[in-house]
Amino acid sequence: MLDASSYTVIAGPSGSYLAERLASALAARNRWNSCVWLRGPRPSAESLAVALSEACATRWGDGGPPAGSGSRRLLERAMLLAPPDAVVVLETTGRVTAAIGRLMTDLRPLAVERGIHLVVATEGRQLPLLRYGPDALVPPASLWPVGELPTLGAGLSPGATERIRRRPAVAADLLEAASIWPADVIADALRGRRWPPRTLDHVTAALLELCTPAQRSALELSVLTGYWHPQLDSGVVSATDLRPWLVPLEQSWGWLRPIWRGPLRRALAQHGRHRGPVHRSALPARASPVRTPAPPADAPPRPARPPGQVVQARLFGGFELRVDGVVVDFAGRRGVSVLRFLLARPQHSCPRDQLLEEFWPDVDQQTSRNRLQVAISGLRTALRGTADGPVLEFAAGMYRIAPSIRLSTDVDEFEAALGAAHRAEQRGQAQTALAAYHEAIDLYRGDFAADVPYESWTLLPRESLRLRYLDALDRTSDLALRAGRVDDCIVLAHRVLDVDPCREETHRLLMRCYARQGRTHQALRQYELCRRLLAATLSVPPMPETTALYDSIRSGPR
Repeated sequence: MLDASSYTVIAGPSGSYLAERLASALAARNRWNSCVWLRGPRPSAESLAVALSEACATRWGDGGPPAGSGSRRLLERAMLLAPPDAVVVLETTGRVTAAIGRLMTDLRPLAVERGIHLVVATEGRQLPLLRYGPDALVPPASLWPVGELPTLGAGLSPGATERIRRRPAVAADLLEAASIWPADVIADALRGRRWPPRTLDHVTAALLELCTPAQRSALELSVLTGYWHPQLDSGVVSATDLRPWLVPLEQSWGWLRPIWRGPLRRALAQHGRHRGPVHRSALPARASPVRTPAPPADAPPRPARPPGQVVQARLFGGFELRVDGVVVDFAGRRGVSVLRFLLARPQHSCPRDQLLEEFWPDVDQQTSRNRLQVAISGLRTALRGTADGPVLEFAAGMYRIAPSIRLSTDVDEFEAALGAAHRAEQRGQAQTALAAYHEAIDLYRGDFAADVPYESWTLLPRESLRLRYLDALDRTSDLALRAGRVDDCIVLAHRVLDVDPCREETHRLLMRCYARQGRTHQALRQYELCRRLLAATLSVPPMPETTALYDSIRSGPR
């Protein structure tokens, strides 16, 4: 692509993600460090020339635009600073306008002389304007290395497979998703569908049925913002867990591909209207339900279908598993660690290779597989005494909790209660929010996996959930204080300090509560306690606002 022409237009339909593939292609050809990339709406010729000149001067020069008059002259002088084989990319929405075409055509002689490659990348429904002819018009598929174009057989017709291959980035998304979710669910959602318009809707609806409450909460936020980071919510869900919708970026960020936004918004809205059990069988929803005719009036009653067994897992504090209310007694410690790991994962499943890497990273593969099999066998033996059917399954290279099990964990319930509280707060329903926050707080019976504090995989979820718990206590105490429930606020504040004794804003909250009750001496003692804790633990004095509050309480009303 870059070796054959000086001015190239890369145009593709929505969902081709040519900009992303172009960036990968530049990096693979070691051109990224000499690349100037501008992204924005369709500009005027003047504004485009000025923006390009400033970008080129900043990238290749001393950080500022070169001296001179006239936007074209500025741009030409800036391009004279370019190193050999430099690349200038303009990514724009819609079609390539006449202004862009004229500017690139005018710059072509200088680009040829300096060995600069001019690239216009456009993704939209309209074809680019070719009157100011580029040297090459490149389809997005050419950006994929030969032999790496993704394919999705999965029982699709040759025509459907070819239509999907025209959008290789979407096909890559689906292949990535098949490594996380059950591949048969994706295949069933794709089978028999035309491409487009509703293929992505069917895939999204099917996979959304398998999402945990934390994942659905993350997806809802992603639809609003276009991005995702674990710290935006629970800290538990990573961008990798949200494939195919999100593309993992650097530093744990994820980007919601625009083509998935519509299907995801529609599926989330539909799921909200017809919310069923959180954990359902790993099968896609039917496009239209099958209606069973009513039996005759004189027909004998049908026997009730027994529901799946109820499994309840306690992950806060010490581990506990109940099957239909009966506590399961496990003998092996490693098997419990594997089970806890599965229960804490999205969809309560995990590839076998990841389990081997997590728990036996320093032994050969055969030994680690044998140890995993021993751990799983011990779990199944313990569960066989209380469960009527299999609780653990191995399918498609993954261990998972059987879809027929009606599973609930206190962590999932904790996340669901926090989500309900946040939504109630946004609607101004303070009492409903308080009740939901109290439900979440009551579920937190200790730190996550407190009985195995040194297992490395537990560190991040433990700290994330602890922060979520502290935030819930803060929000609940604030709502209680606004409602005039000072005693409740004091109790909640002390629970915060039990977890984080150096949380200075909580000490201030207690000082205000005590002063509000007329307990001035207690308020001043709280300040002294705060001061001593900060000095002994962090070797710092209280913040100025804490000292100012102390002085105000001590001086009393004037």
